[in-house]
Amino acid sequence: MLDDLQFDVFGPLTVRRNGELLEIPQAKHRVVLAALLLRANRTLTAEELIQQLWGGEPPLTARKTLQGYIARLRKVLGADVVASRASGYAIAIDGERLDLDRFNVLLHKAELCTEPAERARLFRSALEQTNGTPLVDIPSEYLHQGDGAALLERWLNATESWADAEMAVGRCAEVLPRLRALVSEHSFRESAWRRLMTALYKAGRQGEALATYQEARRLLSEELGVEPGEELRAAHRQILAGPAARSDGEPDPAPRAFAAAGNGNGNGGGGGGTSLRPVAGAAGSAASPYTLPPRLAEFARPGIEAELIQRLRDVSRDGAERTVPQTLNLYGAAGVGKTTMAVRVAHAVSPVFPDGQLYVELQRGDGFREPADVLGELVRALGVAPGAVPAEFAELVALYRGLLSHRRVLIVLDGARDEAQVRPLLPASPTCAAVVTSLEMLSTLGGTRHVRLGLLSAEESREILARIIGRERVAAEEGAAQDLVRHCGRLPLAIRIVGARLLERPHWRLETLARRLESDRRRLDELVVGDLGVRESLAVGYAALDAPERRAFRLLSLLEMASFPVRAAAAALGLPDDRAEETLERLTAQHLLDADFVKGSGVRFSYHPLVRLYARELTFDVDSMQSRHGAVQNALAAWYTRPAGALVPLRATAPATGPAVRAGAAALPAAALPPELGFTA
Repeated sequence: MLDDLQFDVFGPLTVRRNGELLEIPQAKHRVVLAALLLRANRTLTAEELIQQLWGGEPPLTARKTLQGYIARLRKVLGADVVASRASGYAIAIDGERLDLDRFNVLLHKAELCTEPAERARLFRSALEQTNGTPLVDIPSEYLHQGDGAALLERWLNATESWADAEMAVGRCAEVLPRLRALVSEHSFRESAWRRLMTALYKAGRQGEALATYQEARRLLSEELGVEPGEELRAAHRQILAGPAARSDGEPDPAPRAFAAAGNGNGNGGGGGGTSLRPVAGAAGSAASPYTLPPRLAEFARPGIEAELIQRLRDVSRDGAERTVPQTLNLYGAAGVGKTTMAVRVAHAVSPVFPDGQLYVELQRGDGFREPADVLGELVRALGVAPGAVPAEFAELVALYRGLLSHRRVLIVLDGARDEAQVRPLLPASPTCAAVVTSLEMLSTLGGTRHVRLGLLSAEESREILARIIGRERVAAEEGAAQDLVRHCGRLPLAIRIVGARLLERPHWRLETLARRLESDRRRLDELVVGDLGVRESLAVGYAALDAPERRAFRLLSLLEMASFPVRAAAAALGLPDDRAEETLERLTAQHLLDADFVKGSGVRFSYHPLVRLYARELTFDVDSMQSRHGAVQNALAAWYTRPAGALVPLRATAPATGPAVRAGAAALPAAALPPELGFTA
């Protein structure tokens, strides 16, 4: 029965029956339970739960597997805890049994309360229902980016509002421990630093308040290469000025997100903040909508981040003079961290866009979303009632752009297919900005800064690994750490997966995992953790290819050369040089091949080591032995009939072992094979 159960989603997910802790050790079971609890008393469809569990790549048996998870949860919690509904599943629970419900009730009362002491007490009581950051042990990126992200932001805002309420009644010293913990865990959240400075100053510790500003400034400079935003700088100036800054003797560096709403004329009014204007046909508006996923603190590229952050900060300084909005296009291969970079940058510049930061995924399952579908999601997030969303596409675009007019809103569009999908989603107001991620460069988007994200350097790879598992652990096995970086090919996703696997296995030596990654045959199987996998990430680019391009991607992986020219590829594929070149350029645009100009040889193409392993897996699964042998023999024949100097060999990678067989000896004497060439069929 539910009446003897207690559920907590803040901190680690916990379940107690009559005060005794119930163990739910399986990660996937915890994901299902957390998703149901975040929407307690509401039905969650099977499709939504499948997405929380496996993202856009569910197994064929996903629905049956989900039913098994539900059955196991019922066995642990009780047969009637998870109810089956016509369209999915639900947990029906009264508010006293779930910490989230108790938190929401008290938070709502606090937000409505106008009596200062009672307001502070209610905020305090709301936070007492929580045990820190929500969902800290739930391994679902989709959950953390959706309902989890909204809950995290609500909890952070509640903590800051509690601090404001306590300081309003003179309890400044009492808020210091929790504010220090907040800036420690969310170190780039400038609104939290601002409150810590204010609390120290009001507690009579002006020197510590100024030192706190310097600490925040140093952290932002060293980690991101940027200066503090206007909110933090204004607090610093007011603390330096002292009591003379205001007639009441207190500094008031209030963030725009918590200041009074603007006067509706588009310039924010005297309060320094704005709210989204109601639009004809819209049933209300949403103030400062925030749908960004959580930021990965350990995953940083300070140099690139600093440039991107500075460009977006410039929007706030020269927005009045700008005639077009700022757009950034982050593009690059699967797994290089485009989404991570976009989300980190968006978090860092959130004070610059006080009217909202919106994140939307442009892919769903195996396909791309239509612009109208995405626009509907965006205008609903901006406060338009579902029934007021226009059916006509042109009216929908006009409504969207009208909602953003004269507002400072950041839009993050993740996983774009092409320019046609993105154009209707870009804001028209010069006070707004957009960050778009894609595999290919979106070269025809006007007014766009294009930034290619590539592989990490060896030092960046080591630094990210150290941030995840601890510097002491890396320093104790430097050689093994270098081997891990090498096996990962400096691919950010692979480094992140390796770090996560070592983090959840503190008893493993780094050398243990390095040995497991040595085998080409097992490496992609090892580079999986939770719902992250290198193989699954590469499959996105492969799925975007047409059939001839897929065939080329697979068969060319059999040429064990460090790089190859168009002529060798054309021979292997049985295509004219011009058609082969078009195919290679398409694979390069999808970042499934790399292209470099080599003096004396021209353009040569190559595979990243992990991409080659993926392509080789596919060719042995899909292509016949006859096709594989034919491709290799044609390439060999082209090599030995080349014009002098036309094909310049480079040192090849070591030939693969396993099911592959050496080919070409039937066509040419073994002694004729140069040692730097290798072919596998």
